[in-house]
Amino acid sequence: MNPHPDRLAKTLADRDGLLASAGDGPFQTPGSGSCDARINLKLLLHEAKVAVDSRGSDQARQRLEQIQGVDLLAGTIQDGTARGVMVALEEVISLCKTSASDEIGDDCADVFEGKELRRKRDLLVASGGARIRFSRKNGVLLVDRKQDVHTENCIRFEDRADVGTLDGFEPVAGERPRLFNPGFLQPQLLVQGKLRDLLVIEGRLGRGPKGYPCKMEFEGRKAERSIRLRIKIDNRHRNHRLRIRFLGHDNPDRIKHRGTPGWEVARNGHRSFMATTLIRACGTLIVGTETVSVPGGQCLGWIEHEFRLGGDPTADER
Repeated sequence: MNPHPDRLAKTLADRDGLLASAGDGPFQTPGSGSCDARINLKLLLHEAKVAVDSRGSDQARQRLEQIQGVDLLAGTIQDGTARGVMVALEEVISLCKTSASDEIGDDCADVFEGKELRRKRDLLVASGGARIRFSRKNGVLLVDRKQDVHTENCIRFEDRADVGTLDGFEPVAGERPRLFNPGFLQPQLLVQGKLRDLLVIEGRLGRGPKGYPCKMEFEGRKAERSIRLRIKIDNRHRNHRLRIRFLGHDNPDRIKHRGTPGWEVARNGHRSFMATTLIRACGTLIVGTETVSVPGGQCLGWIEHEFRLGGDPTADER
């Protein structure tokens, strides 16, 4: 099977010429494990699609329609092509109408920082439905009475070495994943008001040189039933996969994410968890019979994800 022109191309402009001369195939297509390749590109693609759906101009829609391709959208492409796709997606977003601010002002809110925050034992964030409590002992406690959810230590981070390619994750044989508890992150800010609650915790996932600077923000808006969770990770390491686990959950409809690929649901007797990728750092692409280096696939730097915890699984909260 021949490599797809998307994959062969070293730049986005180069792809057009390859497509014109490629014929009908058959072509190599992305592997089944490519759903989390180049997660930064996937997140930007989701942002562009949301912008076009909610406030897109005709120009933005036309530009987005031009960004089509089996390997382009899968992220299984060389670095020059990937940079071109990301520039094109940023152009799509810039062609959309300006969005209204999503910030909520609450002049009557109580703000806790520093020593005052450290004295507080009950760090509560409540929406109009679900709520979370945070402590070093119990980590993140998620409660949603309507959905019959009451789970202590409901979040874990899982890190494993990756010796695969952009077509699929491959763990090191016999190596167990490292698990991190967000309970070791330090509270930095707590805001409790009539319109919203906000908790910011920050620190490092994992000890030693293989840790990850991390910032988590839990926001509960009284007009919504879910808790907004924003996670910012500074990836400084190559050839690994960092995932988030939500313990005590086995229904992907109960936790939403903006742009991340599908969930893996694991069950062991009465215990269960759902996991999805935050970072997949991989610098290898197979093009036909050649192995090509793709340093951009390592996704180094800050990457931000947003989830919705609890609430109505059918609600369309963007």
